[in-house]
Amino acid sequence: MDFIQSHLTSFNHQKNISLKSVSTFKIGGNAKYLFLPLQRSELIQLIKYFDEKQICFLLFGRASNILFSDEMKTEFLISTKFMNRLTIIDNHVTVEAGFPLRELCYRCAEVGLTGLEGLSGIPGTVGGGVYMNAGAYGFTISDYLTDVTVFDRKQQKIITYSKKACGFGYRRSRFTDRNEIILFMKMKLKSGDKEHILQQMRSYELNRSQKQPLNYPSAGSVFKKPTCEFHPALEIEKLGLKGYTIGGACVSEKHSGFIINKNHATSTDVTTLINYLKQQILKKTSVLLETEIDFFE
Repeated sequence: MDFIQSHLTSFNHQKNISLKSVSTFKIGGNAKYLFLPLQRSELIQLIKYFDEKQICFLLFGRASNILFSDEMKTEFLISTKFMNRLTIIDNHVTVEAGFPLRELCYRCAEVGLTGLEGLSGIPGTVGGGVYMNAGAYGFTISDYLTDVTVFDRKQQKIITYSKKACGFGYRRSRFTDRNEIILFMKMKLKSGDKEHILQQMRSYELNRSQKQPLNYPSAGSVFKKPTCEFHPALEIEKLGLKGYTIGGACVSEKHSGFIINKNHATSTDVTTLINYLKQQILKKTSVLLETEIDFFE
C-alpha cells in the first residue's frame, strides 16, 4: 500500500468511486482506486508496477458488459476510456482500445467506409469489442480487422498479432485470458456510399430499440448461444419466465435474453437470477449456458 500511496500522483486516477456511476448496469460497490490512463505508455507503466508488486487489478473499458460486485474485493481498477485516439487514412483505420465502438462506426460512415454498420448500437469500447469479438446483425468487429497490438504481461513487451493469430470465434478471442492487454487495433474497411451506410446503421439501431429494453440499465445479452440453433432468450420465454423478478433484477418483458436493473438491483439479485435461469434451462434442455457478462469482484 505504501508503494501505491507513493506513486498515486504519477497516474490519472480517482478515489472511492461508486461503480454504479461507471457501469451500464448501474450496479456495484465502490472502487478504492480507479485509474484512467490518458495514453498507452501510462497504461503499460501502471500494469508493470502492479505486476511487479503482485497487486491484483481489474481492467475494463466502459463497463457495458460487466457486473460489478456489491462489495468489491479488488481495490484497484483501470478503465481505458480515455485512451481514445483514432486515425483514418483512406480506408485504413487505427483506433485505440478505449474509443467508443458506436462513435467509431459513425466516424467511419461519415467518410464513406462500410463494414461496421451492425455494430453501431453496441455501447462498449473497441478494446472490449475485440476482447469478446463483439457482433450483431451478421457483423463482427473482426470482419475487417487486420491486426491487434497488445502489451504482453508475461513477456513484458508490446506485440502485434495478425487477425489469424487473434483466435477469434463466437464471443471469444485469445485475449480473454487477460495476460495480453489490448492497446489498439487496425482495420481495412471498404468504400461505400455515405448516405446508404448511415441509413443502414439507423435501421439497425431502430430495430434494436424496438426489440431491446434500452430504457433500463443492463449489461446487454446475458447468455451466449451454445449453438446457432439454440436461442437462450427463446428458451427463457418458453419457460414463461419473461418478467420473472428476484429483488430488483428482472428478466425483460421486451427481450428475455436481457436482465434489467428494474428497481435498484444488487449484484446478488442479478447473479441469483442468472443462476436460476441456468438451472431451469438445464432441467428442460440439458444445456448448461455460459454468460456473455463478465463478473468483477
